[in-house]
Amino acid sequence: METVLANLLLAHAPLAALVEQNIDWDEAPQGIEAPLIVMFLISTEPTYTYSGPVKLVGRRVQFDCRGRTREVARQIAEALDAKLSGYRGEFEGVRFGGAFKQGHRTRARTEASSWFTASVDYLIWSATA
Repeated sequence: METVLANLLLAHAPLAALVEQNIDWDEAPQGIEAPLIVMFLISTEPTYTYSGPVKLVGRRVQFDCRGRTREVARQIAEALDAKLSGYRGEFEGVRFGGAFKQGHRTRARTEASSWFTASVDYLIWSATA
């Protein structure tokens, strides 16, 4: 799911228009500046029955939507929500059973960073199609 998620988001034209190709896991590539999204896998929740593990796995993902202004960070987060909130379907060999927003928070620009951040958490259920 991790390798497909960025492509799923980039297939959403309003989001791609805001971040171009700048969606990455764990850190932004050196030299890439806002606007962008950095994704973090917070936890994985495998599901089990009495027969053993179920193929559908829940993953909590944090999306840091970064923009040079507060407004751009908010627009990126809204475009992310428009695509991902409640999403169910198959994409590039992954079956998404549901994506559910779990939280949203913001951080202002500081002396150490040159961007504003809207962080959005999702619980994403998926399995190989």
